[in-house]
Amino acid sequence: MLNETTRRVTTGFNEKKQSAILADEQVQTFTPYDTLPSFHLQELFYTEDVHQALTTRHLQKPYDINLPKGAFRFLKVRMPTKSEMIDDLKKAGQPIPTDWTTHNLHSTDSIDYVYILSGKITCIVDGKQLHFSAGDFLVQVGPEHTWINDHDEPCYALCIMIGLEPSGAIKKLSVD
Repeated sequence: MLNETTRRVTTGFNEKKQSAILADEQVQTFTPYDTLPSFHLQELFYTEDVHQALTTRHLQKPYDINLPKGAFRFLKVRMPTKSEMIDDLKKAGQPIPTDWTTHNLHSTDSIDYVYILSGKITCIVDGKQLHFSAGDFLVQVGPEHTWINDHDEPCYALCIMIGLEPSGAIKKLSVD
């Protein structure tokens, strides 16, 4: 379901203030963490325009899970199965977690809107398991969390992240 590329068309106003097609381009799938090549992202749109306006455009910048205040990121995500992650970790020479509910536990100074397109996934927040499947929607306002896919197929999701004022309480993702 996560194609190698996705077509991104941006429309808006040109320099003459006329309606126009501003961009028609392909967005590549990438792997943000060397140790987890089965985890894929497509950054469909990213901007650091704090106040979005008719001049807001996609900003091409290296991926960073932590966003500056006001930044907006729209992603398509492939969350691998636990068995795929185990294979990835073995190949990378990394230890296999004994407790997946704390593996890669992290938080971000962002509001994350996550819509599950297909598959199933479990989100761990405050030690509690929240089970999601296709059609479910999650709003996260900065909690420490992790994801576990104990199922036979990857989970695909659309995610919108909006950067918040830095809290000083961030726990870094420990993937790479």
